Amino acid sequence: MDTLRAPRFERLFAALPDAITSGVFAWIWLYPFALGEGAVRNAMLVMLVEFILVHASGFLGVTVLADNVARSKRIMVLLGFGLFYLLFIGIFMTVFREWWPLAAFGWLLFGKFAGVIGKPASSRQRLRIVAGWGLSVLFYIVGAFATILLPIPQLGIGDEIIPALGLTGSGLWVEQPHRVVAFGTLYFALTAWSKWRDWAFGTATGT
Repeated sequence: MDTLRAPRFERLFAALPDAITSGVFAWIWLYPFALGEGAVRNAMLVMLVEFILVHASGFLGVTVLADNVARSKRIMVLLGFGLFYLLFIGIFMTVFREWWPLAAFGWLLFGKFAGVIGKPASSRQRLRIVAGWGLSVLFYIVGAFATILLPIPQLGIGDEIIPALGLTGSGLWVEQPHRVVAFGTLYFALTAWSKWRDWAFGTATGT
């Protein structure tokens, strides 16, 4: 299987954005105010944006790498999908009164396609997108349920600081925000690990 893997640098480049994001979540988990008073709230918003992007990446990836569809049609499809998902991002921006969900969308989207940027389409690349999308769905579902059902250490996000986090609304993530931060740490770490191990490429049989 190892002989079918992508080169080490390529795997590192693909995994690095998600590894950085996981590290940021871990830092917030330990030091919730180190990145600003709204860091925990922003982490929650990132996971909501990622939920949208998990749905989008499968469609976008297949469209980007399609070799039997005219370029003009691919562009139109991408614009259509982009506008559709940007509507959801716009809702988040309105509700949270923040502009940066758009930047988060761009960063997370870059993380999805970092491993295939600047390369001609191939069967291996298409397999990577499809398998990567499937793993993202799996990791998101497993991570969500694990951090909801299992005992999760609060670390730096203790009960005494929750009123100062600026969270509004109700629900488990609002009442126990350390869970959503743990979720992000786990989810992005697993995603980075899968890209570094090249699980998608490992099943490829062609180039």
